Amino acid sequence: MKNRLLLLAIAPLLFMVSCKDKEEPAPPHEVGVWALDSYLFINFPSEFQGYEGIAYDIDELSFGNGVVYDDYTLVLEKDGTYSLEIGITGPDINDVGTWEIDDDELKLESTEDNDDQDWTIEKNENDDLWLSFETQSAFIPDIYFDTVTQQYRDYLATLTDEQLDSVSMALSRVVSFDLVYVFERD
Repeated sequence: MKNRLLLLAIAPLLFMVSCKDKEEPAPPHEVGVWALDSYLFINFPSEFQGYEGIAYDIDELSFGNGVVYDDYTLVLEKDGTYSLEIGITGPDINDVGTWEIDDDELKLESTEDNDDQDWTIEKNENDDLWLSFETQSAFIPDIYFDTVTQQYRDYLATLTDEQLDSVSMALSRVVSFDLVYVFERD
């Protein structure tokens, strides 16, 4: 009888200890505020290796019609939601939605009817998050840079912008490569 009374007295205590709030696991590394710092070009075909790994500051790359990012902030929340704010000349771009990681891919699904985005995670450590996607653009193959003499460079310097664009277009080829957005924790 004493054992039974002792057990009844201890049971609520054991129950309270077992129901104590368990510590939540640490949020994934991706959770936080990320500010775009720069861009990298990677994964070029072999005849374009001169462009491999070239870094550009956030305001050095144009996305057509003179659009250049002033700032770009991606916020990944622990609850699986995100917000995106892109500062450009003119009205800023804002987006919200949900995010998830599947293998080495970050998927952003917009609730604003904007385009959903799938990024490949290139680097995800310390205070860096490098996200990339495949794109295409026109570049001049390395061989032309390797064979251009000073005399030819002097000649190019005499051309108007229109003439220089014409020469560039004649030598350029459209190639696929990965454009990496280099984010730093804000």
